[in-house]
Amino acid sequence: MDVLLRNAEKREGRINQNSILYFNEIVISLVFFFLCVIPCQRVFSQSLSGTVIDKENSEPLANCYLFIKNYPEFSWISDSAGKFSIKYPESLKSDTLVVSFLGYKSKEVPLLSINSSVLEIELNRLMISLDEVLVMPETVGLENLIHNILENIEINYPNQRHQLTGGYRKISTDYNEFTGLIEATVTIEDVGYSKDISNSKIQINSIRSGDELAEVDLVFLDYYNRLKAKAVDETGVRHISNVLVDLYRNNPLRGAYYEDALFTENGLQMTFIGIPEMPVYHEIVGYEVIEKDTVYQIAFGSTDPPLGSTYIKVNSRDFAVLEIQQKIFTNADRTDYIEMIVKYRKFEGRYYPEKIVQKKMRFISRDIGGHSMDIHTYWFDEVKTGKFKKIRFKDAEKAGENVRSQHEEYNPDLWNQSEILKNHPLDSAIIKSLERYRSLQEQFKSNGKN
Repeated sequence: MDVLLRNAEKREGRINQNSILYFNEIVISLVFFFLCVIPCQRVFSQSLSGTVIDKENSEPLANCYLFIKNYPEFSWISDSAGKFSIKYPESLKSDTLVVSFLGYKSKEVPLLSINSSVLEIELNRLMISLDEVLVMPETVGLENLIHNILENIEINYPNQRHQLTGGYRKISTDYNEFTGLIEATVTIEDVGYSKDISNSKIQINSIRSGDELAEVDLVFLDYYNRLKAKAVDETGVRHISNVLVDLYRNNPLRGAYYEDALFTENGLQMTFIGIPEMPVYHEIVGYEVIEKDTVYQIAFGSTDPPLGSTYIKVNSRDFAVLEIQQKIFTNADRTDYIEMIVKYRKFEGRYYPEKIVQKKMRFISRDIGGHSMDIHTYWFDEVKTGKFKKIRFKDAEKAGENVRSQHEEYNPDLWNQSEILKNHPLDSAIIKSLERYRSLQEQFKSNGKN
């Protein structure tokens, strides 16, 4: 699980996950203590609870995936009894809830059509023909699966220099309203998955920033920053302050060259098997067929059965990991968490990241706490291999520097012509929420370089 917290570099250039975990525990524990001492006014949003069942036999369906259609970063997983409880910003009340479970037909439920706070959702089985499809034998154990994943990493993922072209978006929310937006078009040059990720480069081609609409407590923010500085002194772990660099370096498969990384024999053994004192439970919760390949979804975690919020999807033909989601809860009520989702797609025989999403708490106010979130997203529409123009070091984002949101004067024509933004438009409900005081165009203009 530590891969989610691999957002720092040790001074000598290697990552020590135990130190990083300790670093985060210090900061989070102290902040929660501070939040508990000072009375908090929690902000509540739209809420809905219910159960997902099999329509044919009325049996509950565990580990179903529920998400907001036009903004899937707001997602939930049903528990072992098929029950779910969701919260979402009021500005998305005109959107649609999608319920998905492998082996069943997905169902869409308009949120405005729901007239009860408790909902029962029925899913129909999906008949899939398995002719000419490779199916994983039941006799294949998890240990063998781990071995096959590791054996094929060098074959499945890029081992040469390549470039990814796409976009970045940060949406901030207090779970009642959206409170901030930053968008950028980016180029990422990677040296290959067998080499140190710190040698990769990220270049911002264009960037624009909206207003900060959240309640920001400057006294608390100063206190929080001093806590982080103290943790650096105590652990020797240097925090990556550039969110673009941090987000890309959290690609779990990308760090496979480290001895203690997730996708190593020891890392996968600890993550999927555990130790006798701390066992890890796992379960195949479903499958889907993609171009005659069977893709299995395997949930894992510390509970029996696993909650389903942490899982991998593995292609049974080439043992490539096509998707991984990891969720770490940071409080006993399981309301505050850090979540990482990475999806991969095949290009010229290799798997490259298609989408990277990270959701984390935003400590900016003692009165909001865990209900203030940042949702960071990369999506990559183009992969370049072979010959291409390399990114110069002086043009690359630096890990120890904050992203500069005032790179350039805002040019609306440039953004209107951007194919990346056309392919990944911002949902109208989010725009409406962000424009409650003035238009985004006015925000971008005033926040750009004059």
